[in-house]
Amino acid sequence: MKAAMWRGTNDIEIVDLPLPTLNEGEALIKVRAAGICATDYHIISGKLKLSRAPHVQGHEICGEVVEINDAGCTVPIGQRCVIATSVGCGRCPACREGKQYLCPEGSEIGYYPHSGGYAEYLKVPTSAIVPIPDEVSDRTAAILESCVCPTESLMRIGVTLGGTVVVFGAGPAGLAFIKLSRILGAARVVSVVRSEHSEERAREFGATHVINTKLTADPVGALLDITGGTLADLVVEATGAPSVIESSFNYVKRGGDIILYGIPGDDDVVTMPTKKIVVEEITVHGAVGNTKAWEPLVRMIAAGSLSLDAMVTHEFKLEDIDRAFDLYRTHDKSLIKAIIKF
Repeated sequence: MKAAMWRGTNDIEIVDLPLPTLNEGEALIKVRAAGICATDYHIISGKLKLSRAPHVQGHEICGEVVEINDAGCTVPIGQRCVIATSVGCGRCPACREGKQYLCPEGSEIGYYPHSGGYAEYLKVPTSAIVPIPDEVSDRTAAILESCVCPTESLMRIGVTLGGTVVVFGAGPAGLAFIKLSRILGAARVVSVVRSEHSEERAREFGATHVINTKLTADPVGALLDITGGTLADLVVEATGAPSVIESSFNYVKRGGDIILYGIPGDDDVVTMPTKKIVVEEITVHGAVGNTKAWEPLVRMIAAGSLSLDAMVTHEFKLEDIDRAFDLYRTHDKSLIKAIIKF
């Protein structure tokens, strides 16, 4: 089978590999489409040390079940699916709570040692298979994982009905937070960006208001004007930039919540306003989990209440995967999500 092998910093090679051999409890998946994630680019380019080479990356996966080695699995051969990528030990307290992503021994499909979706086939635990109906396209399914973590964090923390959510960033995660905050009942979803292009994109994806910090001398004052004098019930930081993380605390009300979703680089330093967090009872949440959101997302898309197709701006063949990563290297403004289509 063909696979994109990450050899080292900015080094990807298309290679021939044998088909994976299934162990008990595993299934062989033929990949139909795979999303290109910014995190993979940061790993491949050396900014983040979350995996190790040589390895086949790719954790946003739409596929088809072609073989099963699990007598108890009821998923039929030929079933289209997405892959829930968190892998836990199954024994620890986190796994027993359904939070495999917090397992001390846990890992993720697409990160070492589990080969991912930048290949024609991969093997996965049968428990990772999430069936999808015909109403969910391969194009949408290929990027579903990028929306699962935002969805799970909003399900876990909650959105105040009729309240205000501020979202920093208009990349794929920021746009997902904007869309989902509206669906979950926020009256105002305010996107905070740094360019006119991002401003336009945020409005296209459902932001009720946009604050461009390059054009606004007092962005917090602009938020107060929008809300009639109150700060945000919930602030979402989806850029990972240290300066943005630090400034995000200025936008949240007393007793409010902040979701930190963007991941700073390994060498970045972020200063937290500890006194403000304490005296104003601000709750800070990390967001990395996804276990509970797969099926709700699939149902929402199948029912037509959520559409993600517009997030896919580029398609490539596997042999052109380096061109997909070039979009990140060059900060291409037309990019939201790229996929590999098999």
